[in-house]
Amino acid sequence: MGVFSIRFIDIVCYYAKVSIKDYKIIFIHGYTASSSQNWYPRIAPLLTNVGVEFVVPDMPGDTHPHAQAWLDIIQREVQKSTKPIILVGHSLGTRAALLYLDQYKQPIAGALLIAPFANWTANAERRSGLAYPDFFEHSLDITEIRKLCPNFVIIHSIDDDHIDYAQGKEIAEQLGANFITVDGRKHMSAPENANIIFEVLRDHVLL
Repeated sequence: MGVFSIRFIDIVCYYAKVSIKDYKIIFIHGYTASSSQNWYPRIAPLLTNVGVEFVVPDMPGDTHPHAQAWLDIIQREVQKSTKPIILVGHSLGTRAALLYLDQYKQPIAGALLIAPFANWTANAERRSGLAYPDFFEHSLDITEIRKLCPNFVIIHSIDDDHIDYAQGKEIAEQLGANFITVDGRKHMSAPENANIIFEVLRDHVLL
């Protein structure tokens, strides 16, 4: 049976043989981060060396980001490509990735969520409710989100000092994700995490 691709290429790739070079990865950084911080500068050459197209857009808002502005940027990057899309979110970027699927209903090939939030509207009250409340205005429809992505992978460190490990475990169970537990890496923001994130991408997401 042939592979049928209108804009369903993002989900059909799960069934077809797709080269690692055929994907586009969209990274979504965390709160107050940027493409020049954390592990992004170190993972960039690793991905370039294997020929993967990727982008790390700098999300607006600094200490007071708004969800819709982030989602608009994700949508813009998705529309730029006909390749199967992989979303990789870290911290607040994991919530943005799921919000994107919830709002735009766009099928994707896979998602890697690093140190993610659970689907709790109570997270809006973090940082005195002044930082990113509109990312958590409503609970997401996880059942529908699961239909849009055949491969969720989550990695969370037991000793995360920003987002409790229990949040990652809960959202992993709800998404039916491959849940990878690590220890000693806290919130997985340090540059040294580039290698393990690359390995998880290569071995568990870029199938």
